[in-house]
Amino acid sequence: MTSIQFPSTFVKLLFECRSVFTKPSFSYFEAIISGILLGRPKKTVTAAVKLAGLEKQFSNVNRFVSQYRWDAGSLGLAVLRLVLKNLKLTTGPITVALDSTFLAKFGTKIFGCGYHFNYARKNNLPSYIWGHDWLILGLLYFSSFFDKWLCFPFLAELFVPEKYLPKNQEYRSSIEIAAKMILYVKDQIKQKLILVADGYFAKKMLIRTCIQNGITLISRLQSNAALYLLPEAKPRKKRGRPRTYGQRLASLTKLATKKKDFQNIELKLYGKKRNLRVKRIDALWKPAGQVIQVIIVFYENHKKPAFFFSTDLELSIADILTRVAARWSLENLFKDIKEHLGWTHWQCRVEKAVRRSATLTCSAASLLMLWSHQHASQKQPEFWDVLPWYSKKASPSFKDMLEQLRCRIIDMTFLAFKQSGQTMAENETIIRDILKLAA
Repeated sequence: MTSIQFPSTFVKLLFECRSVFTKPSFSYFEAIISGILLGRPKKTVTAAVKLAGLEKQFSNVNRFVSQYRWDAGSLGLAVLRLVLKNLKLTTGPITVALDSTFLAKFGTKIFGCGYHFNYARKNNLPSYIWGHDWLILGLLYFSSFFDKWLCFPFLAELFVPEKYLPKNQEYRSSIEIAAKMILYVKDQIKQKLILVADGYFAKKMLIRTCIQNGITLISRLQSNAALYLLPEAKPRKKRGRPRTYGQRLASLTKLATKKKDFQNIELKLYGKKRNLRVKRIDALWKPAGQVIQVIIVFYENHKKPAFFFSTDLELSIADILTRVAARWSLENLFKDIKEHLGWTHWQCRVEKAVRRSATLTCSAASLLMLWSHQHASQKQPEFWDVLPWYSKKASPSFKDMLEQLRCRIIDMTFLAFKQSGQTMAENETIIRDILKLAA
C-alpha cells in the first residue's frame, strides 16, 4: 500500500461521504478522489491505482466506476449536505448556480458523445464540438476569508442529443434535465432554493417548474421579451372572460433609453466595486405566467444595457445583481477542473462510467475547496507563496488550493519517514512517494 499521508481534516471530510458506499467500495472512492487531486501526469483511473498502490486490485477500481452499485446523485447530495453543514448554511435560503459545459472527446464508441454547437467558441475553433455536454449544479457561497464567491459543484447530468441516444432510452432536452436536477435537490434539501442560471435556461418549462415549486429563478432576459402590464379591473356588467394580460409595454431596448426611474448604485461585482445605473420594472411575462421583476442595468463603461429577471418580487436589485455576478464563479470552475483536476482525462466508454465520472470530479473539487476554506483563518499560510510585500494572500486561486493540499501531504509523509522502526525498503518507498508528489 502507498505511504502517502493525507491530512486528518481532509480524511474526515471524505468519511462524511461513506454512507453512499459499502466498506470495500469506499476504499476505491478514496483512491479515485486521491487520483483526481494528485495523479500525475494525467488524472486517470490508472493514475489513481498507482498512487494508492492498488495494482493488484486494478480491475476492482475500474468496476467501481463502471459497475458497482452506488448512486451518483446520492454522492452529489452527500457532498452538498457536507458543504452546507461545514459552512453553517443548514437553515435559510441557499443559492445554486446552473450552467453547461462541453468536453471534447475522440472516438465514436464513447457513450453520450455527439455534435454540439459551440456557442462560446473562439474564431480559430470549429462551430461544432464532438464530445459531451454536461449540466452542472453548484452551491454559491461568499467566503469572507477568501473575499470572493466560491462555487461548490455537487451534481452533474449528461445531455445526449436524440440522434446519438440508444434506442431503448427516452430523449430528454437539456431544459428537462435541468428541471429534474433542481427538483431532485428541492425534494432532498428542505430549504428555500434560489437558482441562478444562464440565459439559455430561461425557458418556459424551467421557469414554470421553479414557480410551481417555490424556487426563485434569476436569469438573463432577452431584449425582445414581450412584457405586459396587469389588466385593468373589468366592470361586473360587461360580458366575456376577463383579460389575462394588459397593455403591452415597449421593448426593453426602448425602455432602457428613457432616463426616468433609473437610480445609481454601487455594488461589489466580480471582485471590484462598480457604479451601475439600474431600473426595476414589474410586468407580466407569458413564459412565467405571472408578474416578474425585470432589471435594466447599465454597467460602468458599457454603452449597451443588460436585462435580467427574477421570479421573486421581494428580492432587492442588489441581491439579484450580486447573484448574477456570482454565477461566473461556476464558469471559472469549469476551466479549473478541466485544467487542474483532469476532467478531460477520463477514458470511460460505457454509460454508467461516463455518467459517474463528472460527479466524481465535481466531488473532488468541492472537497478540496471546503478543506482549503477550513484552513483559511490561519495567520501564516505556509502552503502558498508568501512574499515580504504580500504576506497574506486573501484570494487564492484553485491551483493555490491544490498546491496547499499537496504541500500538506508532503509534510505529513515526511513526518512518517522520520518515524523509527522503518526498514530500508519502507524508507525508500516513502522517499519515492515524496519525490513523486513534489515533482
